[in-house]
Amino acid sequence: MGLVEYDSSSSSSSFEDEIFTASKVLSFPRALKRDINEVKSQYPAKRQQRLPSLPDSFHTAPKDDPSLHQGRSRTRPFVDGEYNSHVYLSLDIPSKLRLILEQVISTFQEELPTYTIHSSLSSLHISLTHPLPLRRDQIIPFRDQLADRLRIRKQFSLSFAGGIKVYYNRSMKDGAHGEEGSGGRAFLALRLGAGAIEVKEIVEQIIHPPIDIIHLPKYHDNPEFHTSFAWTLLKPSITSKGESGSTEPTRVEDIPGPPSEEELIRNNGLTPFPDDMLERIKAKFEKKILEAQPKGGWEIDNVHFKAAKDIHVLPIGK
Repeated sequence: MGLVEYDSSSSSSSFEDEIFTASKVLSFPRALKRDINEVKSQYPAKRQQRLPSLPDSFHTAPKDDPSLHQGRSRTRPFVDGEYNSHVYLSLDIPSKLRLILEQVISTFQEELPTYTIHSSLSSLHISLTHPLPLRRDQIIPFRDQLADRLRIRKQFSLSFAGGIKVYYNRSMKDGAHGEEGSGGRAFLALRLGAGAIEVKEIVEQIIHPPIDIIHLPKYHDNPEFHTSFAWTLLKPSITSKGESGSTEPTRVEDIPGPPSEEELIRNNGLTPFPDDMLERIKAKFEKKILEAQPKGGWEIDNVHFKAAKDIHVLPIGK
């Protein structure tokens, strides 16, 4: 027997519709028609069901919404299967140093009422890499290589110079014109003093070899290690060359070719931190910052490796 084709609408026909149609074709008595109407009333018309829509919380990729991140924007596009990773030193903040740095932030905020100075005092860290886009299968091998290499290193101590410095990131947009925030960020920071040699050796001898294997960018050639304790959004630049897309604070000396990023920022009046202001505030707090650090500096016995939301603490010399 061959297949019988049915009109698509026949599948949605209801029992009561068929009865109603029959009652119109056949000449049933009036009483019987009344009974048919009663039966029909017991079977309300069926409504075509629709598939439920996905909830708003269901997304295949994160949304880049600066309003959720204090005006910051993602500078590197999201790539499915890659995990943003970072190697750094994490430092506890003594209560006395925290109080001094909070005073520094308040002083800058008073001097710059049209800018918002955001605190980064939830933790202090020293970056040892740029953000690293690792695939899932690269995370554990990369971590294990770092751990093996760190076991043969010696623990050391570090401290910061008392002077306050400003670093700029490289997210300055070429030809950007817009509101505050489209021109990158400026970071208030303390530069590493004692321990800078040991940190540089860790970067060059421990971290760079595994990075070479997976062909990712190394850290700066002549890094100036520092910890940022506050930041602010910059005005947009008119022109900017040599952009790398990194959100890490960087030394202006590392940006090749004239004009330098610092010259670009200052010539266009984009920086809120003129030299005279920095020198005045530096002179006020430099001694206090030096005295508020731990006696003998911070003892460094581990390195932190963060991959997505997972943080791995890798011991040194163990």
